[in-house]
Amino acid sequence: MAEFKRINVTTAHQMWQQGETRFVDIRDERSFAAAHIPGSQRLTDANLQDFLNGLDDDNPVVVVCYHGNSSQGAAQYLVNQGVENTSSLDGGMTAWAQQFPEAVERG
Repeated sequence: MAEFKRINVTTAHQMWQQGETRFVDIRDERSFAAAHIPGSQRLTDANLQDFLNGLDDDNPVVVVCYHGNSSQGAAQYLVNQGVENTSSLDGGMTAWAQQFPEAVERG
């Protein structure tokens, strides 16, 4: 069985700069609206199937949560659904915002 990868914020930031990675944020709506990685998509139970149906390439997917814990379960779920190139962001949005404050879209 395939498993998700864990990546640090530096690697994730490099992937984000290259523009070929899909970032999905599983935090609540208010937190996402307040601050998120530019270009990321908020992923919920309500839009999960549309997200999966819309994947038409092998580009990597990085799952973002608050601190990098909840994203691990979500990343494994995506892998189990066939999205094999999926990673969980270690440290989550908290670590991203601390290390790359210029790369945060604020609401």
